[in-house]
Amino acid sequence: MDNLKTPWIYLIGMGADGIDSLSVKAKALLESADILVSSQRLFDLIPQDNRHRIIWQSPLSETLPAIESHRGKRVAIIATGDPLNYGVGSWLLTKFALDEMLIVPGISSHVLACARMGWTQQNTQLLTLHGRDQNTIRGAIAPGQKLVVLSEDAKTPGIVCQHLIELGYGNSELVVFAHMDGKKEQRFDCLGKEGRALFDTAFEANPDHDLNVITINCKASSNARVLSRAPGLDDAHFANFSKLSKRDMRALAISKLAPQPGDIFWDVGAGSASIAVEFLRLAPRGKAFTFDHDASVQAFQDENAQNFGLLDSLKIGGTTLPNPKDKLAIPNPDALFIGGGVSMQIIDDSIQFLKSGGRLVAHAVTLESETILATAFAKHGGEMSRISVARLDALGKSGAHGFRPAMSITQWCWQKDRAT
Repeated sequence: MDNLKTPWIYLIGMGADGIDSLSVKAKALLESADILVSSQRLFDLIPQDNRHRIIWQSPLSETLPAIESHRGKRVAIIATGDPLNYGVGSWLLTKFALDEMLIVPGISSHVLACARMGWTQQNTQLLTLHGRDQNTIRGAIAPGQKLVVLSEDAKTPGIVCQHLIELGYGNSELVVFAHMDGKKEQRFDCLGKEGRALFDTAFEANPDHDLNVITINCKASSNARVLSRAPGLDDAHFANFSKLSKRDMRALAISKLAPQPGDIFWDVGAGSASIAVEFLRLAPRGKAFTFDHDASVQAFQDENAQNFGLLDSLKIGGTTLPNPKDKLAIPNPDALFIGGGVSMQIIDDSIQFLKSGGRLVAHAVTLESETILATAFAKHGGEMSRISVARLDALGKSGAHGFRPAMSITQWCWQKDRAT
């Protein structure tokens, strides 16, 4: 039986040159609509007629009742470029079924920027700072990377330049496009270290510059921060309060936690959240939640999230785990690490929280916590290892060197059965 509905929402992507940017199909849909929904900026590009116009409210959810009230009529929602490329389309698909909608994308800013620069799209990284923490850019800056950045407003190019300078990428080549593909299109070229002068107060105060896209060809200077994507970053990269999972143990934990794109991760006894940071760097689109009984460590977690550009994806879960009997306010984890304050209660609760096929890794340093992991192994199975590392160190003032053993770590790894 055919259960498809007749689409009544037309989601149309439009460029900066307005109606002229639309395909024949998109124009026909727009002309046939009874109701129009868009921003004032895009409405200014559409000739005025007698049809009812609904302007997006902030937050978007406040516009939802107005759209719903016209169910049964033909409603055209006009968005910028490709609505499913960091656009309103992803939000609308959480409110309306796909078979209620007909989506006709326009040319995205990513496509236009690559065309202007002569870059192949598959060799660039697209990220957005629109409605997101501006430190997000720090996680993408790396030698030789080509970045296309969707701006928040006219202040964004200057902020991006400041991050480039701080991270040792002041020689990076920056191009800022304003009103791409429109009659008012402008292009601004500079090096990252020159950007604060070019994108000054006068630039930021000009409303014509608010709609802009940034391209960056990252060039590392001799003092640049260059971070491997492999787990086990140098401990010096993390703000901490002397309690930090050391790089060797961190790398071994991450390898067992097996980050995957879009994973939800819980870091229990998180301390400075170094495990969560390393996990997220290997899990694009992932989210991490930290739990630690000491609320004072949250300042270190925030600092590390900011430094690695992860404030939008690393969140404070609380000082204790939720009650497994309660409805969770956060998503269940695909992977979970217990690094401090381990107990059988925490292990049992963690196992309940884990999704089907979820991975759990726990570390113990003391004899008492090692005994708890041994009990968990006897009860649930899994793998247990004792890991020792020795580091070369100077011995006194003689100039001789020797290996000093660090405290051993006992690691328990367990995976939840997958539901069939």
